Amino acid sequence: MNDVFVGIDLGGTRVKLGLIKNDVLMEKKIIPAQSHQLLAASLPVIKSQINDLLQSNNIDKQEFKGIGFGFPGLVSPQSNKILSTNAKYDDALSIQLDDWVKENWNVDFFLENDVRLAAVAEWKLGAAKDTNDLVVMTLGTGVGTSVITSGKLLRGKHFQAGCLGGHISVVYNGRMCNCGNRGCVEAYASTWALKERVEQHHAFYQSSLSTVPVIDFETLFIEAENRDALAIEFKNDCIGLWSAAIVNLIHAYDPEVVVIGGGVMQRHEELIPLIKEKVYQHAWTPWGKVDIRPSQLLSDAGIYGAVYCLQHKI
Repeated sequence: MNDVFVGIDLGGTRVKLGLIKNDVLMEKKIIPAQSHQLLAASLPVIKSQINDLLQSNNIDKQEFKGIGFGFPGLVSPQSNKILSTNAKYDDALSIQLDDWVKENWNVDFFLENDVRLAAVAEWKLGAAKDTNDLVVMTLGTGVGTSVITSGKLLRGKHFQAGCLGGHISVVYNGRMCNCGNRGCVEAYASTWALKERVEQHHAFYQSSLSTVPVIDFETLFIEAENRDALAIEFKNDCIGLWSAAIVNLIHAYDPEVVVIGGGVMQRHEELIPLIKEKVYQHAWTPWGKVDIRPSQLLSDAGIYGAVYCLQHKI
């Protein structure tokens, strides 16, 4: 069998596309996202990248079977419609992506929330293959979550169950979030929030963070290693915020495993023990300890999950 599929993970910072053949990721492309602009403006670029993947791997029309698409918002996979956005690709509600796929390639199509796809990938192919009860949290431009319970992907009546863990309030009267709530973990410990918070801190101009070209988590960790006081403060604060959110997710969904993904997991050997320590202090789990693990698939999780869900009709 030589069926070929394309998985697309539409992120806030990057768009990742991968060509999968016989369950193997043959080639991947990463392009900058334009999430603050319109989805319609990104589709021609994504189309060109898909065609390049097919052409560079000599894929003919008979082999190409489908496209799985992960979107950073609320999605109905039943109707292949985007239901709600949050300061990313805000024109997406008026775009019917399955029509776009049919017009350009006439192949099968599957649309789902991006973190749900990552969760399925970690469950079936990655870090959580040994359980049917897990939570996945991705840390990046935003904070995303997904839940699999008793071997079923949690979606809910309105397709928002399990995927709004980034909008758990960890400071009830805190910062305003893009979602309209206050004190969300995303409003404190995501890439977009980190930059705002650091630049607004009274000690910003005494910190080495004021001299770096980009304020993101990798920069934060580097400057913390260099003993910058503000970087250490924010690093510790983010670890505490992520841990508090994970405790809430454990209390809500009763998982055996929590998988953490996103670029910060490049430093999993340092971060996971610190998060475990805080979670184990505060999580109420009389049966034992939830196993907290880094993603195995990292930035490829959404691509693998998109294709897996398309193939298996999850």
